[in-house]
Amino acid sequence: MTALIVIFITLSLMGSALWVLPPKKERERMALRMHARKLGLVVQLTSIDVPDKWDKSLDRVKVAAYSHYRIKPNISLPKNTWLLPYEVWKYHSITTGWWASESLELTDDAKQILAKYQASIVGMRITPEMVALYWREEGDKDTLDAISRVISELIEVNAIKKRD
Repeated sequence: MTALIVIFITLSLMGSALWVLPPKKERERMALRMHARKLGLVVQLTSIDVPDKWDKSLDRVKVAAYSHYRIKPNISLPKNTWLLPYEVWKYHSITTGWWASESLELTDDAKQILAKYQASIVGMRITPEMVALYWREEGDKDTLDAISRVISELIEVNAIKKRD
């Protein structure tokens, strides 16, 4: 009887410990965020307002922002340049399925990466201080490495043509 009580107490303690552990999906997100920090990206949970197709209303979306800050702000850039994976009537098409609020040239590698991960990316924002990618964290370390290459390319942009 004593052995049965000891086994029951041991199992209940193990069950309590396992109940406190985060689920597998949450552990994967934490690993992804740690990998982002190794790549030099700042991760924060945020809400953004993205325009609808006709740019008449803004939709609030809760996402993770993976940002890379410039050491020194680039004052030659516009205050906000948005890249969105859907059409907004007054934005410029920069590649298949992507539109930007200002004229912007991307390399073929960046275009391929944006096309491949279009479904999980909510948008990108370029400011004089940073480049931020807003996404749903759907992917693995290879996805993050590819997205990091696009962010690195955009952080090197020194000038963006302003819309007429």
